[in-house]
Amino acid sequence: MKKIKSKNLSLEQIHALLDMAKKTRNFAFSHRSMHKIWASVLTSDGKIFGGCNIESVISGLGTCAERCAVDNAVAHGYYDIVAVCTIDSAFTPTCGACLQYILLFSQVSNKEIILINGDTKGNYEIKTLSELLPEWYKTQSNLKAIRSYSKIKINRKIWN
Repeated sequence: MKKIKSKNLSLEQIHALLDMAKKTRNFAFSHRSMHKIWASVLTSDGKIFGGCNIESVISGLGTCAERCAVDNAVAHGYYDIVAVCTIDSAFTPTCGACLQYILLFSQVSNKEIILINGDTKGNYEIKTLSELLPEWYKTQSNLKAIRSYSKIKINRKIWN
């Protein structure tokens, strides 16, 4: 895999996403598989949030790193996701469930989301969400409510 030039992301943004994802690796809760996945998201406000995989003793109840990073952004009041980055020891594409989950947040801003998939050797690939999920399920119900989150201004001082 080679490094592919950005799709509307600066090299600074790409490297910042990769750096944040790398920082989350030690926090992965992977007691079953011992397989740690790292992730980060970039919001339209330029904020970057990290995430890691969280396994459960009950199969299916864990959380993928991508969803963890998105949820971290949401927990801090950021809904407009611009990019999602994942890093694994080998090239591992984002799963379908995560792609569909990320798609919901593309409906908040009504914009394409960029996905960066990297490995621990420093290689990465950049694709758009629609390239990876060409036959998506975009909801029409509650679309107005979903898009209203792009206008929400939350008092984020509670996190400082």
